[in-house]
Amino acid sequence: MPVYSFMPDQFLRDLELTADAIDAAYSPAVTRRMLEVYEQSFRDGAVLWRATDKPGGALNYRFYERRPVDTVGLAVAAGLFGADNEAARLISSWSALYPGESTQLCDFDAARGLVKTWVYLGGMRPLDDILAAEGVPARIRGYEPVFRDLGLEQVRHVAVDYQHRTANLYFRTPHGITRADTEGFATLAESSPPDVDTYTDIERFTAPDGFTFSVTMSIDTGSIERVGYYALKLPAGQFPAMGPRLTTFFQTAPSRDEEEMNAVAWSFGGPGRNYLKAERSYCGELVALMRQWNSPMTDAGGH
Repeated sequence: MPVYSFMPDQFLRDLELTADAIDAAYSPAVTRRMLEVYEQSFRDGAVLWRATDKPGGALNYRFYERRPVDTVGLAVAAGLFGADNEAARLISSWSALYPGESTQLCDFDAARGLVKTWVYLGGMRPLDDILAAEGVPARIRGYEPVFRDLGLEQVRHVAVDYQHRTANLYFRTPHGITRADTEGFATLAESSPPDVDTYTDIERFTAPDGFTFSVTMSIDTGSIERVGYYALKLPAGQFPAMGPRLTTFFQTAPSRDEEEMNAVAWSFGGPGRNYLKAERSYCGELVALMRQWNSPMTDAGGH
């Protein structure tokens, strides 16, 4: 059982502390409502913080479920969005692919509430299963040969963003990062490959035997908006190059887990749209859950 039990009042204090430190908007009333709608998930799951290096960008928090829960149904019942929401229908379709094996995760904006639903698919899943699911736009299905040519054939997670109407595929790459990979991946979002210093950080911190790589696509147009490289569970005390906002985030956001999980993700899009994301465990023993899921972590060993 988790060493620290989630306590809503303490979480609200920690949220305010972190939001103030990085100058992010937050709403105690909206957050309390989210904690009420998903009370059991916050209590029984694992929780983390998320921020970006965008000035004034959102402070997010997320829960990871340990069991299948219809979080979309809970959102509809709570009036967070309608049952006809296209993004919600898509994530429900993906979640239904592997009954009893998939679990849903939710992202919340500290000011706006629920913004994103993820599905952990219960393991590595073939790309064609994911793209053939009901409700996947034809333009997105059409990327299958492009993904395969880049070695992207195994999907771990999927997600939708309700605010931006995007869909995400999270692949497990077949091997560690190479320069050729970054050049090929950059073509997906019509972005530039990472510069030398950034590539050095990506190579250093992503898992050496295959890492998580994301593709974000518009649900409306199918266009690929950005791609991302994930480094999960950084070695203790080690971080890639980052600006003062994320340095402050890692220094301020409390982690009440016995074993901390710090992570970063480099996101690349069109001109002026690159940014760095940061994640930090809060409670619920996230690292143990990630090990159970066999997530590709930089520091895959013990404490």
